Amino acid sequence: MIDPADYALWNSGVPRPYLKALSRDDLLAEADGVRVRDAGGRWYIDGRSGLWNVTLGYGNERVKEAIKQQVDRLPFANSYGYGRPAQVTVECAQTLVRHLPDGINHVRFASNGAQAVEMALQFSRFLRLRAGQPERMAVFAMWDGFHGQGPGAGMVTGVPYLHHQTGPMLPEVHHAPGPFAPGAGDGVSDLERHITDFGPERVTAVIVEPVVGEGGHILSPEYLGSLARFCRRHDIHLVFDEVVTGMGRVGDFTRAGQLPDVTPDIITLGKGITSGYVPMSAVAIHDRLYEQLHDRTTGETALSVGSTNDGHAVAAAAAIAVMGVLSEDGVLENVRQRESDLVAALGKVQAQHPELTAVRCLGLFCGLEFGEPDGPAWTPGQVNKLRMALESRGVLSSSLRVVPNLMLMPPLVVTQDDVAEIAGALDGAIGDVKAGRMPESGFARAMG
Repeated sequence: MIDPADYALWNSGVPRPYLKALSRDDLLAEADGVRVRDAGGRWYIDGRSGLWNVTLGYGNERVKEAIKQQVDRLPFANSYGYGRPAQVTVECAQTLVRHLPDGINHVRFASNGAQAVEMALQFSRFLRLRAGQPERMAVFAMWDGFHGQGPGAGMVTGVPYLHHQTGPMLPEVHHAPGPFAPGAGDGVSDLERHITDFGPERVTAVIVEPVVGEGGHILSPEYLGSLARFCRRHDIHLVFDEVVTGMGRVGDFTRAGQLPDVTPDIITLGKGITSGYVPMSAVAIHDRLYEQLHDRTTGETALSVGSTNDGHAVAAAAAIAVMGVLSEDGVLENVRQRESDLVAALGKVQAQHPELTAVRCLGLFCGLEFGEPDGPAWTPGQVNKLRMALESRGVLSSSLRVVPNLMLMPPLVVTQDDVAEIAGALDGAIGDVKAGRMPESGFARAMG
């Protein structure tokens, strides 16, 4: 247990109970490859890639060297407003758009995924105001979709507790059930139906994750194709939040790039864009929106959005290195191969444990659903116990606060042996939970 008087960091929503469970040995102290070590000396496979962002694992030499060289050459330049951007930041944007769907050729950098989401929505509304359409401010999103936290990103996130915990947030935001919701699947999406009932002429943008982070629900190409056609027909900006799915997680630079009939107007990227080594995110926009921005801005009506560290030179150098690793070092192919290994291994676990009721994987983005055979789904608390049991067996994973799913998001460089180790630990952890065995550490017991 840590004495609160000796712990200056505030990193929990419930600090005192958390600190009663935490010891100095639980603090992470070192990492190598796909593994992290705590201060007590125990190593774990990082099956959650930090916070789903350390995509190339720990210690990638190309990324480390790029960061070191950029710090020596030029550690900072301002790309906000009329500042002079660093050469490396311009190069980063030019490199990035070569890996994006056709027509998406302009990038603005930000510092994290939530900021990128808010910037994308501000941009959409800005274009409407400059076009003389002040009535067109509504944004539609999906229940259980996750787009970050904050007054804008938290509001479009389809998790109600974020909407109320601090009072009023971004207005004119509406949610509809996704195709995975109970009762969905009658041929017309609830999202399209809700917008039609609301009035498409009042809607500026729709934002969706092509793979929904709260549970790993994979939106089908047919669903996304229909939504894209609906948005184009009604001149609604379609925003793909690819903060998680982008930069290799699903076996390509973007999920949009795997869908030849779907081109969003805006793509947000983050997390894996620098493999988590330094903070960075991006808003990438289609040419048709960029031309509208050009036509509708003057010195007096410029879009003022951004912050000091956007387009940071060191982050740009790291991102260029990451794109090089993804393109040249066989990482994307590894994702596709390990997806097959992981699905097969989890299928064997499922055969032994019918409590594992669903496995949803695209690339190395994997959501596992649990429930009693022919009975109710597990609660988030039960899944969190499983997470802690899995951690006691040497594998870190993610459980969700509202949706009762376990998320496996290992680094994109995991090996076949790593996948087998993850599946074996999960097999044992499910057995532990079913038998009522709790991990031995006080931290695991309290947090479970």
